[in-house]
Amino acid sequence: MSGGNQDHPASHLLHLARMPSVWCAGCGIGIVVNTFIQTVHKLNLDPSELFVFSSQLGCTGKIAEYLKFKQPPSKERNLFFSALRFKQKRPESRVVIFFNENDLVVSGIDDFLFLCERGKGVLAVFINSFLHHLFLEHRELECFPLGKKVLEKESQFLFNLPGEVEKCGASLVARWTPLHCRRLMFSMKKSFSKHGFSFIEVISPCLMYHASERGLGKKLHRMDDFLKNSAIMDGKSKDNLDTRENQIILGNFVDN
Repeated sequence: MSGGNQDHPASHLLHLARMPSVWCAGCGIGIVVNTFIQTVHKLNLDPSELFVFSSQLGCTGKIAEYLKFKQPPSKERNLFFSALRFKQKRPESRVVIFFNENDLVVSGIDDFLFLCERGKGVLAVFINSFLHHLFLEHRELECFPLGKKVLEKESQFLFNLPGEVEKCGASLVARWTPLHCRRLMFSMKKSFSKHGFSFIEVISPCLMYHASERGLGKKLHRMDDFLKNSAIMDGKSKDNLDTRENQIILGNFVDN
């Protein structure tokens, strides 16, 4: 290999002037973004035909800012409604949404499920950062949307989104962790061939919460937790995917 400075293989899809990113070293968000970029590259998709939505809320909301894909201007604060309206106006477009729990609270579960039902050809990537700990630790947030439901064990919202999305008729439903980035890439590849709505959940607790709960440790410790506490069960019943259980169930749950 010749010497000298060389561009990163994904530099043509990134706003390098905005680097370094706000994401911590070892954060799963960066892994998800890299996996998405590699998927686009391997499928030889035209970046000019991809429209990426994120809300600008929190770390996940910054994803679109670092990518050179089109970001439709919108005055809407509701991420899901904005993406759905755009898709309906331009049904031939490829729309990808990156979101986390913040967006579910701000934009609302109902609008997300409405998007699931009507957003044909949309890929939604849910980075589950386990921010629901905020609801559990600060009881005063019970008055907020979803607050009381989050605290109830029988609630499906936030803790079993694959089950809710499957009921809405999604064509693809999967769940992985950053450790399973190759499997995540396969799910992303499949999503681009689907005519219906595609949903991929990535279990990736925020490093700050990981540190506060188990001590600082090393980034590799979290990956070791993923390895020990997760199991791949393709086709598992969507009613048994609660993320509050000791074992995290991963896999391709719907592939229509």
